[in-house]
Amino acid sequence: MSEQNREGSFKAVQLDDALIRDYLIKILGEGEDFVQDFYNDLVEKSQFFQETLSKDRLPSLSSEDLEKVLERIFASRRKRKKILEETGVDKLKEAISDLLYGDEKGGFLGFGKKKVERSWEEKVDEFSKKIRGLDRKAARDVAAELLHFTFPDKYILWTSWIWDPETETGAIVFLKEEPPTGGRGRRMYGETYDQFKQVYEQIAEKLQEFGIKVKGYLFVDIFLAMIYATYVDYMTLSTMHSAKGFFPPAGVMARRLLGVNAPVEFT
Repeated sequence: MSEQNREGSFKAVQLDDALIRDYLIKILGEGEDFVQDFYNDLVEKSQFFQETLSKDRLPSLSSEDLEKVLERIFASRRKRKKILEETGVDKLKEAISDLLYGDEKGGFLGFGKKKVERSWEEKVDEFSKKIRGLDRKAARDVAAELLHFTFPDKYILWTSWIWDPETETGAIVFLKEEPPTGGRGRRMYGETYDQFKQVYEQIAEKLQEFGIKVKGYLFVDIFLAMIYATYVDYMTLSTMHSAKGFFPPAGVMARRLLGVNAPVEFT
């Protein structure tokens, strides 16, 4: 269970090594080709975001360019046209630019000191208020992906399916035996980005210890997506036995969550 250190700052709960190892074994059991292809596709997605949403290129993006970006984000894929129509191309580019590069602006007329860097929450909240065509939680998920995949070494991925402190749900809860309830999860996994980042980085460290020798956070994304997709797959089949064969397997669902879709093969 989490605790407060002497300075009063948040200290994340220690996750269960055995659960992390067991989930990792299950994921690797999907096969080397599956894992390698998934990882390579996620690297390619990040490179696409970095190039397309670069500070120099962003102002010249067309509606079609922006649609390609939104199509690769789970929370916006199905609503991408509505987002563009209701937000507008120029306003969407402005919102993305402020999210990604707003803290680089100088003082009056561009002169003077840099702005004090906003917190992750401030950036995401400001973005979500400017976007139309989807609800606030989905808009926050879009912002989280834009930050993470454009700056993969700087920002972790914090979407509602990974950890939602309001509902105390998400992939992260399956890495501890006791389920969080009544605010306990917020004490375990955090309510702010900086608090949750401690948990995310703990997973990255454990995966390294268990032999995953890749830099950055992208494999952690895959790890958490597979956990969540496996849970969804289990719950679907346990409550809807007749659905077997009509829903994509966990590996396909995980790729959808991370915006690197694979063709669906029904069995």
